Amino acid sequence: MASLPRAPRAACVALLLIALAACDDGGEIPVVERPDDVPFTLPEGFTAEVFAENLSLPTSVAFPPDGTERLFVNELQSGRILIVEDGAVQAEPFAQIATNTSGGFPVEGENGLLGLAFDPDYARNGFVYVTYAARTDAGTFGTVARFTDRGGRGEDFTVLLDGIPCAPGHQIESLAFGPDGMLYVSVGDAYEDAAAQDPASPLGKILRMRPDGAVPPDNPVPGSYTYALGFRNAFDLAFRPNGDLLTTDNGPERLDELNVVVPGGNFGWPLHLGEAPDARFADPIHGWDQIVSPAGMAFYDGGQFPEQYRGALFLVLFGRTFSEGPDPRGKRVQVVRLAGEGLQTTPTFEDFLVYDAPGRGNPLDVTAGPDGSLYLTDIFRGRVYRIRYTG
Repeated sequence: MASLPRAPRAACVALLLIALAACDDGGEIPVVERPDDVPFTLPEGFTAEVFAENLSLPTSVAFPPDGTERLFVNELQSGRILIVEDGAVQAEPFAQIATNTSGGFPVEGENGLLGLAFDPDYARNGFVYVTYAARTDAGTFGTVARFTDRGGRGEDFTVLLDGIPCAPGHQIESLAFGPDGMLYVSVGDAYEDAAAQDPASPLGKILRMRPDGAVPPDNPVPGSYTYALGFRNAFDLAFRPNGDLLTTDNGPERLDELNVVVPGGNFGWPLHLGEAPDARFADPIHGWDQIVSPAGMAFYDGGQFPEQYRGALFLVLFGRTFSEGPDPRGKRVQVVRLAGEGLQTTPTFEDFLVYDAPGRGNPLDVTAGPDGSLYLTDIFRGRVYRIRYTG
């Protein structure tokens, strides 16, 4: 994922959602049964249950691509990476990063542990990648780092890229591996609007790097991590099966966007929002007229759901941070079906999961599991839900 989906600037919400593909081997994962304690509705034939709870501000979730049924969960301010295995949150965290952030979200801002991704060759090398924004005496800075999974513990901590300026929001967010084996990272503008148009600044960009942290020689800007620019608060990243890179971007008070990111593309911020009558800027494939705060997303490649859902994009709309009850523009997961490709992609949207109960729950990230289910984080309730098709 994570900045978190947005409230007004004074209380920005930028969370992360990392979408990782997972294989479907039909495995069963134990669950904490709470069928009467689910705050949302689903289409006929689907059920939801609490898979993990008592988490502290969970952001990204992902299963490693090794066939195991271990769910990794990031916690925003504690900096812990937890593992849920055999129906229980393991007492010992996989790793913990000092974020120097406490006091709750969004009151204390969005800084903390955000992105989570596994190396495509994880089954052999055990590499786990994260993004985080940590507060220091010199300021708040974003980092891309790597652990090695050794028996369920993160070791060999290695910083790949650091020193990225971060504000309380609009910070470093998500990361994902592309089919080219490169690592892509989303970075907000840190409230420095003009920096989003500066190719020499990492702010307001999608960055592209090698897994060892080096700059790829074929990047659009020679010697620079910059892959695309002109983003305000790019949140999650997901690669479509055809290779297209999608990102969500949060606008100021309107015109949240869903974009297909093209190399060297300029997506307009702060010079333009939405469709631009200017050939210098790439248009979003969709823009919302009102705030929906698009957050985490994942393409579904499992075999459990009916055929019409396979290959579709599941997109979290976080909504307004402080909305207490059902939100007509957010607090839901939509199914997005895509036609065409590249900047000519046309999406259609359909509600899938809709919060219908009062309370301060908010969905954030979504990922597919090895059992073919969907797993959804709720940052305020401190939970991960599992959604299954039972017919």
